[in-house]
Amino acid sequence: VYGAIFLILAFTAGIQVYQSWHMKCRLKESDMFEQAVVKIYTQHEDEAQPLLQQLIESGRTGYKYLARLERAGLASRSNQIAAALDDLKALMESDAPQSLKAVATLSYVGHQVDTAKPEQMLALLDPLMDNPSFISNTAQLATVLYLRQGQPQKAQALLQKAQKLPNLSEVVLARLQTLNRIVEGK
Repeated sequence: VYGAIFLILAFTAGIQVYQSWHMKCRLKESDMFEQAVVKIYTQHEDEAQPLLQQLIESGRTGYKYLARLERAGLASRSNQIAAALDDLKALMESDAPQSLKAVATLSYVGHQVDTAKPEQMLALLDPLMDNPSFISNTAQLATVLYLRQGQPQKAQALLQKAQKLPNLSEVVLARLQTLNRIVEGK
């Protein structure tokens, strides 16, 4: 009985220690990410880079993914497209939450919508086609890719299917309808 009580107390104490340690990590990384973002928006990108790099390399929370996404944005704004694409691809292939992977995918495809092979980019977009949260951007990019392939009917079919998704906002629905009219030539 005493052994069981001791094990329960030790287990409870271990959980408390872990939760405390995890909270300290999140607060530290949150502060570091905030400092980097402030430096970026006060146009001190060179000072933000080491903070982002440190988060990417040794982060233990979701801030490591946000740091990679922010660094990709910095590279893109500096016209370092290859570096931006590398960061976006690394994020897409990581264990990041699906929503961040989706954002990285949309940005990755968006950077290459006019230059990459449409089939490859459409394959990347395919998992996002039924997601109402991302359908507006996904449909826009896919439409451009289908038009590049000379397949306006596939673009129209996609847009019509997207308009039938549940939980679309009125704004997204209006965008999809407008895009569909453009593709139809009306």
